[in-house]
Parts: sequence; structure tokens; C-alpha cells
Amino acid sequence: MITPEGLEDQLLGIVVAKERPELEDERQALIVSSATNRRQLKEIEDKILHTLSSSEGNILEDEGAIQILDSSKILSDDISKKQKIAEETEKKIETSRVGYRPIA
Repeated sequence: MITPEGLEDQLLGIVVAKERPELEDERQALIVSSATNRRQLKEIEDKILHTLSSSEGNILEDEGAIQILDSSKILSDDISKKQKIAEETEKKIETSRVGYRPIA
């Protein structure tokens, strides 16, 4: 179902793509990057859950599990930092796009 807000956002994207194509390109790249980050975080969560559920005995004595958890934490922190930067950039882009909203 088409909503007025969705239609306005699509029209705004078209206008911004014509007036400031680099801005719209960056916005589209951020959307893709954000989706990739969310997918990677989900994969990390699944890996951690699998490691925890398949670990036998005391997990603190399972070197393999500890290495997986450590590497998962590092990767998760890295993705979280990237996501935070992407959110800040998205806010700046959205602020720039607001000026074109009356046209849409």
C-alpha cells in the first residue's frame, strides 16, 4: 500500500538525485551499508548462540569458545562504531534533504 509519506520520500529522493546527486548516492550507500551491518550483527549473534549451546562443560575452559566470543565482540564493536557513524551521516543528509521537501 502506498502511503503519502512513502510517496513524498520517493519524490524527495528523485528531486535530491537531480539537484544533489552525490547526496542521494551517499544516502543510498548508507542504506546498503546499514543493511549489511545489521546482517553481520545477526550472524554474530547466531554464532555466539551456537557456540554457547554447543559448548560442553564449563565454557570458561573451552578455548575455542572463548576465541569465538572474543573475535565476535571485536567484530560487533567495530560494526557498532560503523553504524553510529552511518547514523550521524544519515542525520546530516536528512538535514540537507529537508530543504527540498516543499518541492516533493
